[in-house]
Amino acid sequence: MLRSGFALALGLACAVSCTGAGDAADLAPAPFMPSGLGIPPLWIVTLSANTVFSPQYSGAKNYSVSPFPSISVRRVGEPETFGTPEDGTGFNFSEAAWIRFGPVFRYQGGRYLSGNPQLYGLAKVPWTIQGGGFVEIWPNGHFRMRAELVHGFRWGRDGLVGYLSADWVEHLGPWTLSAGPRVTLINTKEMRTRFAISPEEALANGTVLPYQPRGGLSGAGVAAAAIYRWSPQWATALTFAYQRLVGDAGKSPIVSKLGSRDQFTVGVRLSYSFLSGE
Repeated sequence: MLRSGFALALGLACAVSCTGAGDAADLAPAPFMPSGLGIPPLWIVTLSANTVFSPQYSGAKNYSVSPFPSISVRRVGEPETFGTPEDGTGFNFSEAAWIRFGPVFRYQGGRYLSGNPQLYGLAKVPWTIQGGGFVEIWPNGHFRMRAELVHGFRWGRDGLVGYLSADWVEHLGPWTLSAGPRVTLINTKEMRTRFAISPEEALANGTVLPYQPRGGLSGAGVAAAAIYRWSPQWATALTFAYQRLVGDAGKSPIVSKLGSRDQFTVGVRLSYSFLSGE
């Protein structure tokens, strides 16, 4: 799922996000002040080095390691935003603590023949950026519910995708721990872009039959994260996610015969936060 273009796309996305709602790179500590300068800074900047081990495409049985940088920025005095690696990068328009909403965008990996000879004859699916909106509700300080509805920009081949998640969050000294379920729904157009097989493709591949899926529930799973703050400047994060492809997505020969319904993602992040003055 994480192929060429990931580092550039996600790096640029994070670079333009300020106070990102659910930004996976937003691991900055609580606001701190400079010593001896006498002038308060305007921003807390967090630079992160990330490494992700994940499927090469949605439904793949082969995995790859993808390193990439990211950056997040927030004002001094602004509350830190909790986010997980599965969240899209967004901008919060709400001033209320219990609800957040605004535009959001995501990177969606492509599907390529390189390194996957079993895909011979199947059309490649280029990577894309998905854009849309999100809403996030906090019934209390530990429980978060989040929904995103996005649409990709693969020149007419993309459809609508909905990402639903819930997390229980615990702050234990220098640790922040979180875990919760994940659900993905996609419409028919998106389902067929990712998982359909035309008669011509089936004939060229020689091992699969034509397949035309319909939209609906495509994946369900769970995600967890552990963040450790070594100091106000340094933080380390370890993340894990599991998704089972279900419905018409799981029945696709691209998944059931050529790939795998079980999708795992493991990520490691090292972050450094510093003050940027006027």
